Amino acid sequence: MLWQQIWFVVNMLFVTLVIVFLFVNRALTMARLEKDEARVRRASRKRLIIGILSIIAFIGMVFSFLMNMRVNG
Repeated sequence: MLWQQIWFVVNMLFVTLVIVFLFVNRALTMARLEKDEARVRRASRKRLIIGILSIIAFIGMVFSFLMNMRVNG
């Protein structure tokens, strides 16, 4: 039961990070269209950080799911 709860929380975190990534990607696209270099740099760095966190959350989600399957069959 513990691994199901961990998987659920990590899954919610992953989905939230992916949605935030999409909004940050949109902000980056808008900044590029407006040719605002300062906003492009900020949005690009935010997108990189959110993307890395999303990948880490995905790996955590897969790990907790596999552990849940191993424990509960």
